[in-house]
Amino acid sequence: MRNLEKSVPVIRFKGFSEAWEQRKVSDYAINTYGGGTPKTNVPEYWSGEIPWIQSSDLLISNLFNVIPKKYITELAVKSSATKFIPANSIAIVSRVGVGKLVFMPFEYTTSQDFLSLSNLQVDSNFGVYSIYMMLQKELKNIQGTSIKGITKTDLLEKHINKPSSREEQKKIGDFFKQLDDTIALHQRKLDALKLMKKGFLQQMFPKSEENVPKLRVSNFAGEWEQRKAGNIFMTISDKNHAHLPVLSASQELGMIRRDNIGINIKYNEKSLKNYKLVKPGQFVIHLRSFQGGFAWSYITGITSPAYTILDYKEPQKNVSKFWKEVLTSPIFIKRLETITYGIRDGRSISFADFSTLKFSAPSVDEQRKISAFFQQLDNNTTIQQNKLEKLISLKEAYLQNMFI
Repeated sequence: MRNLEKSVPVIRFKGFSEAWEQRKVSDYAINTYGGGTPKTNVPEYWSGEIPWIQSSDLLISNLFNVIPKKYITELAVKSSATKFIPANSIAIVSRVGVGKLVFMPFEYTTSQDFLSLSNLQVDSNFGVYSIYMMLQKELKNIQGTSIKGITKTDLLEKHINKPSSREEQKKIGDFFKQLDDTIALHQRKLDALKLMKKGFLQQMFPKSEENVPKLRVSNFAGEWEQRKAGNIFMTISDKNHAHLPVLSASQELGMIRRDNIGINIKYNEKSLKNYKLVKPGQFVIHLRSFQGGFAWSYITGITSPAYTILDYKEPQKNVSKFWKEVLTSPIFIKRLETITYGIRDGRSISFADFSTLKFSAPSVDEQRKISAFFQQLDNNTTIQQNKLEKLISLKEAYLQNMFI
């Protein structure tokens, strides 16, 4: 049901029509707690079983799950400003990391960066999401300004609109908790697919100085052939294609159109004639070697003359997507450390040095089978990624329309 009055949300569950009431954060809980940090140079304080959370433990996208990285002793609690906080409280970051909060289902302690609300007077799930929305609005209103924290008094005085009916609070809170649980499930599926690919990459390619992988596609046997990169790849420099789109290098996405990266990079259009042509299936050696440095291209375009373009000496013996998996794999990126120089973004990869590296490669038919296998994995990952992004967008839309 759509209602444009400010006292009710745009979207509402059926059976509820009363105007929402405005309350302070202080009305959400009977008790509030601060926190503190036991002395870090006393080992006896940090060898206990009492959860102690700090701002860095929390994710702004996860309001219900936190894994404490540190545990303290009862002596640490007695000897510092930190306090025991009852289970089923809301821990809100009030200093560095403002905007993050989490519902704590177990007893815990915190650093001084938190204000915790206990003995809640609202449905716990609703309380978490309504405070989260209030904080996000606060941050949006001061966007562009550095905010280092908010005092306990100011936080407790903040106003939040809420339904007076506990039943409506519960319906809203349960709805978003279920949505978050679904998002978490899809995130786990996505993580599992990425982990699966990482495992297959380790198993389906021979280790250094070996010629047979541990795991092999069916109907293939025999050793892989060892060849130097210089016998597989060659550099090309084809210029004067200024009419084509300008491409930028990305380790994760390969070569992408520069106007799609969301960053306004200025360049002299007169210099485009000196940019190098890149075709689908070719590699671009760019300068971010700490991320890999080899970007595979799906599309045709032109790129910086500072980059090196790679193609195959014998295209009929090489499947480009097979080499895409090889040259963008974590194993290969680690190998690059031996042939790079410079620091940070300035690290460079010399083709002369790269050409000396040895690679094991199977027949072109086995390359096709392997590349098809990983392509299917990538397709499944993309599908899962799209599902997750749609759920996240859906949640954001509901948050904007189901709270005032």
